[in-house]
Amino acid sequence: MATLALGAAISGLWWAQSASAARDAESTSRHDAVVILEAAQGFRALHTEGCPTLSALEEEHFLNSSARGDDAWGERFRVRCEHDEISVTSAGADHQAGTADDIRAPR
Repeated sequence: MATLALGAAISGLWWAQSASAARDAESTSRHDAVVILEAAQGFRALHTEGCPTLSALEEEHFLNSSARGDDAWGERFRVRCEHDEISVTSAGADHQAGTADDIRAPR
């Protein structure tokens, strides 16, 4: 009986740590997307034409070279400009764009 209880406790601890890690990854990725969004907005304030790439943001020093260009699951962030709206997205944990777990800034 003690072995069963120990196994259940270990499973519960593993689940709690996994859930916490997933929240941390999502939170970090959302923060990174906002940093990129702010850099893209700064870029567009000076360059009224075109939509910046991550490379252009780095080259023109709007984005620090240590900033992450991909989310916590290795999916590349994408900057999109439609009319006056700028957004930053990545496919998120499931690696498929257009699903509920996508990272978006602004939300």
